[in-house]
Amino acid sequence: MNTHADIVIIGSGMAGYMLAQNIRQIESSKSITVVTQNDGRFYPKPMLSTALYHKKSPDHIVTATAQEMMDKYNIHVMTNAPVTEVDFAQKKVQLPNQSLAYDQLVFATGSKSNKIPKVKDVEGLLSVNSIEDYETLLDQLPHAQEILIIGSGLVGIEFSHDLLTAGHRVSMVSQTEEALWGLVPKAIGLKCRDHLIDMGLEWITDAGVRDVQRQDKKLSVHFSEQPTKQYDLVLSAIGIAPNTDLAKQSGLNTKRGIITDTYGRCRAKDVFALGDCAEIYGLNLTYVAPIKQQAQAIAKTLTGTKTPIHYPAMPVVVKMPTFPLTLVPVREPKITGQWEIQDNADDSGMIAAFYDEKKLKGFALAGTATRQRNDWLAKMPGSIVSEDQSAP
Repeated sequence: MNTHADIVIIGSGMAGYMLAQNIRQIESSKSITVVTQNDGRFYPKPMLSTALYHKKSPDHIVTATAQEMMDKYNIHVMTNAPVTEVDFAQKKVQLPNQSLAYDQLVFATGSKSNKIPKVKDVEGLLSVNSIEDYETLLDQLPHAQEILIIGSGLVGIEFSHDLLTAGHRVSMVSQTEEALWGLVPKAIGLKCRDHLIDMGLEWITDAGVRDVQRQDKKLSVHFSEQPTKQYDLVLSAIGIAPNTDLAKQSGLNTKRGIITDTYGRCRAKDVFALGDCAEIYGLNLTYVAPIKQQAQAIAKTLTGTKTPIHYPAMPVVVKMPTFPLTLVPVREPKITGQWEIQDNADDSGMIAAFYDEKKLKGFALAGTATRQRNDWLAKMPGSIVSEDQSAP
């Protein structure tokens, strides 16, 4: 039984495994142990919201088992082993049946789905933020014709697109009249909404769901303004929150996420954080591209080459094949500026740019305009981190 590792990583999501992979590209001798509360399967999390469209089963989504990751990267993965306590002074993590000493520790504890305020969990009310959640969804979909999606952000619209394509009757409740509020300008948000409506989506604008109750085989959804309706399945897609409970319990600084400096270091000696749980430059970025940047830099720092985390412009591709959409969201703790719709010779596309005093901070390309992605990326500044976003 292993009782010590040079590097201990808490969490086997994309961030934790990406970090282990990057360390192995640099250093082959350091011992690495990944500790996870689940079975340690490695899979691309963004695939969860589009797997239905591509008809992928969980087995097709999973890239490797925990054993395969151990064999390929010469690491140790401890599955079904939740960390109950961290002792920074003794440099140990406590597991249910043993303690594990470390030289360097990394929090890659991921995120959890946001709960609908004042709504209790009931059978048929789901969120999808893990492969296990996706398996639960697949188990219930064959019996669900009428489906409600709560939330009109990235995950909500991707799931609605795929469920409509699969032949389900889908409704979506949104607090705004447009989709993707806060990520794209209203004109593109409305265009996205209208495309989904043309596919058969029922769009409901409402201040929020007040209650979801199980009645026989149906779910009764009580809205704030609209009349109560019944559905076979309700999918909540109202965002995610960093898993910071262990970090808080251990005494690390947290705001939205675990606060780090420009190198991914936390306040405790030899402790780092990355991925959905981390807050770097005052930003909690939960997309794949920034996590890759974090993993590359922190791997170098952990192996002796102190390397700051760099955030270039990182595009997000909204995974709706019938409505191409690429965006670079504005990434600042306090956003100033405004969207401006740009001239475009092609009527089947739309371009919007976000400017703050003539400085380009983000853009959104819809339809055929997504072909101009590289042109717009070239216009973006070399770093999305402003000079006043100083690390703690």
